[in-house]
Amino acid sequence: MIWSISDSKTFRRCQRQWFYKSIAGNAKAADPVRHRLYLLSKLQSISAWRGQIVDSVISDVLIPAVVSKRRITLDQMKGHARLLFDRQLACATKHELFSPGFVPSRLGPEFAALHCMEYGTGIPEVEIRTARDEVDQALTNLFGMTEFKEILKSATALIPQRPLVFSHSGISVRAVPDLIVFSKDSPPVIVDWKVHFFGIDEAWLQLATYAMALTRCNPHRDFPDIRKWSVQEIELAEVQLLKNHVRKYSIGDDELDRAEAYIAESATEMGLTVGGRKACQLSAEDFCVARYEGACQSCNFRNVCWGGTA
Repeated sequence: MIWSISDSKTFRRCQRQWFYKSIAGNAKAADPVRHRLYLLSKLQSISAWRGQIVDSVISDVLIPAVVSKRRITLDQMKGHARLLFDRQLACATKHELFSPGFVPSRLGPEFAALHCMEYGTGIPEVEIRTARDEVDQALTNLFGMTEFKEILKSATALIPQRPLVFSHSGISVRAVPDLIVFSKDSPPVIVDWKVHFFGIDEAWLQLATYAMALTRCNPHRDFPDIRKWSVQEIELAEVQLLKNHVRKYSIGDDELDRAEAYIAESATEMGLTVGGRKACQLSAEDFCVARYEGACQSCNFRNVCWGGTA
């Protein structure tokens, strides 16, 4: 089992949801139920989807331009975002997720699947208009962050969306920071983009996990030497693109101890629930359901769970 901060949050919210997403769902499974669970895991809320649009444009358009020292304007960024938005919206509107032979990866960056198409009455136009406006606003705010743009320009390496894996107390931990900024003489900066108006109380925990992963993983070949930096020296920035605010975090010894304890306790609870059994030996009934109804309403696997088919 590989532990991640997102899996731990899902497990805490609903063990059965975690089972469907992280254990039972399988893209290559001959079992049609397991394959359906994999496809259901691709569903997103409109807010999560528009956040992913922003993440993709930053990682695939802005960062490569900065690295290659090519000038890119805000209008160009918005143009890329709008094109990607429209193409993914067209895919989501067709909702061919369960058509025979459909393979999401074949559509590449144009693929999208929305929760409201599977469980609602369609895509609410008012939410789409809001999502468009918020994508534009997020990119506008990013371009206005002069100090942050200078950090990007002065970096010696910019690494977006790179998986990092390390071992903690015998547990394999996986983390994927939105962006790692390496500089010549300063500690690395880990950036987490946020595209929402509400706060996340545990952002420090997510960023602490990223810092641990960066300093303890087997470095990728294109990483500079990071052995001279400790976890506590890594700079952490939560960039709230809709609030137009950068929130910086520091990880001291107390926070590090809390993060390590959380990982160990969470992974142990997951491991005890699975009990060393393989996926084929487990069933949904082995896992507790959510304690509040709201979790079910937004769950990708609601029909399977309620129908008792897995």
